[in-house]
Amino acid sequence: MGKFSYSENLLIKKAIKGDHNALGKILRKNHAYIYKMAYIYIGNKDDALDIMQEATIQSMKSIHTLKEPDYFLTWFCTIMARQASKVINQKIKIRALQNTSEFEEPADLSKNTNQTIDVLEAVTSLEDKYRLTLQLYYYQDFSVKEISELLTVPEGTVKTNLKRGRDALKRALGEDYYV
Repeated sequence: MGKFSYSENLLIKKAIKGDHNALGKILRKNHAYIYKMAYIYIGNKDDALDIMQEATIQSMKSIHTLKEPDYFLTWFCTIMARQASKVINQKIKIRALQNTSEFEEPADLSKNTNQTIDVLEAVTSLEDKYRLTLQLYYYQDFSVKEISELLTVPEGTVKTNLKRGRDALKRALGEDYYV
C-alpha cells in the first residue's frame, strides 16, 4: 500500500486521538487489503475474519501508541500477525493433544497457468509456522530479527522456518518452476 490520502491521514490522526468512528472508517476503506493479508497469514476464511476482529479490538485499545499515520497498515498488520501467531500456536497445541492427521490440509495443488494462483496455493498449503514466517518476511518485509521479536521465537528458529518453508515451496511448485 502506498501513502494515504490527505483525508485518510486526517482519519488516522483522529483515531490516534481516540475517535473510534474514524478508526472504523479507515479500517473499512482498507478492508480488502486487510482481509487479503489476514488470509495470507492464516490460510482460511474463518480464522482470517477472527484475527481481523481481534486485531480491530486490539487496535482500538492501542491506537494511541501509533506515532506515524503513514505506517497505520503496517502497524495494524503487525497486530494481525500477532493474533495469527496465537491462533497458530493454539492449533499446534490442539493437534498435539489430538495426535491425528485429521486437521492437516491436503498438499494437492492444481496446476494453473496463473503463476500467482500457483504460489498462493502453495503458500496456503504450508504448515502454519512456515506460512506465517514466509509471509512476514516476503510480503511484509520484516527482517529476521523483527520476526523473531514479533513471534517471540529465537532468530535461529525464524531462519530455520524460512529455509524449510522455501524448501517446501520448491517441492510443491517443482524445482524448475521459475526457470
